[in-house]
Amino acid sequence: MTRPLCCLALCLSLAACASEDAASSAREVGPREVGAPVVLMTDFGLRDDAVGLMRGVIAARAPSSQIHDLTHQVPRFDVRAGSRLLGESPGLYPPGSVFVIVVDPGVGTERRAIVARLNNGTMLVAPDNGVLSEALRRHGPAEVREVVNRSLLIPARSATFHGRDVFAPVGGALAGGGADFGDVGPVISDYVRLEPSVGRIEQDALVGEIEAVDLPFGNVWTNLPAQLLGQVGWAPGTILRVRIGDRSPLVIPLANTFGEVERGAPLVYPNSRGRVAFALNLGDFARKHEVEAGQSVRIERLGN
Repeated sequence: MTRPLCCLALCLSLAACASEDAASSAREVGPREVGAPVVLMTDFGLRDDAVGLMRGVIAARAPSSQIHDLTHQVPRFDVRAGSRLLGESPGLYPPGSVFVIVVDPGVGTERRAIVARLNNGTMLVAPDNGVLSEALRRHGPAEVREVVNRSLLIPARSATFHGRDVFAPVGGALAGGGADFGDVGPVISDYVRLEPSVGRIEQDALVGEIEAVDLPFGNVWTNLPAQLLGQVGWAPGTILRVRIGDRSPLVIPLANTFGEVERGAPLVYPNSRGRVAFALNLGDFARKHEVEAGQSVRIERLGN
């Protein structure tokens, strides 16, 4: 081999080694330098800068974290709705994610700020008002701690915007590595828990309440677990009598999905969240029948 070819071979060999070392270094260092995903949920809406300010605080403390929005359309001040909307998501986002939840009608009062760490390492930062109830019921906390470490908070805190001044900085510090879960404060066991609202079977009828209206479609979701349909022996095609609140009963077939009935026709169906629901195929059931969350519901087979 001539001298130039020897030099070329040596250079290529050194470059390959350097590339392998760099790749190895990236494998070893990269993941530790990337912050945990942060997931936001509030009842703020998006008309002003509140959510943007929270994102800015988080980005300053966890600049390499991705920030996701679960929803900012939780019904205002509705802690129970927030609990329901949060419940499924910790099991779908990557383990170790940090959730920052602000549905906080008691902002500025003696209610506590808390952080819950689930068994998969995911952490939930929220006011201690029960908004974590469904998530903790589904996924189980390893620990819950009260936020007492004031060094994690914005120094000049307001009394009415703890999303920016308390929850966002704590979430950012946890996601970015500026604080560990144990730095937050002491473990507590007396955090607020909301009792679940679940419908039931009464004789041959299903009895519960309207849990939510699925906007913008106008489908109506109940608190009746969908498995109750099978327990009372109802299959798709069964004709049901549905009474909502004190309105006259409606006659509606049970179906698996919207297209099984004519356009504009009603159906009872198991929704994607495992609940019994009502809809109009390509229509708005809630608007047509003036349905709101909290109304009672009773469903029985026609002819009972």
